Amino acid sequence: HMVVREKVGRKRYIAFETVEGANLTRSRLSRALADRLCDELPDSRIEVIFIVEGKGIVRSDHRGVKRTVEILNAFEAHTDGFKLKTLKTSGTIKKLRKKYFPGYESSANR
Repeated sequence: HMVVREKVGRKRYIAFETVEGANLTRSRLSRALADRLCDELPDSRIEVIFIVEGKGIVRSDHRGVKRTVEILNAFEAHTDGFKLKTLKTSGTIKKLRKKYFPGYESSANR
């Protein structure tokens, strides 16, 4: 079991909230992240899981997580059209759902 897990890389989930740019969509954030990341973390497999009511979750692998958090916090409203603030990083999506998306436990399975 461990071998497979090691090879694939441990996943990290990052909860964030939108500080500015309330109409931010999942696809728009995905594109913005891809633009920033393609040069420096080409195989980082970062994915925007969902965004609801100005908060969302991004998945990253454990190696890229620190940089992903930096990038998420570095978006600026005047250049990117939105500004985010990361809330917490977790190894499981369940914990973040409970804490930040209490109403979306079952409905947000994608």
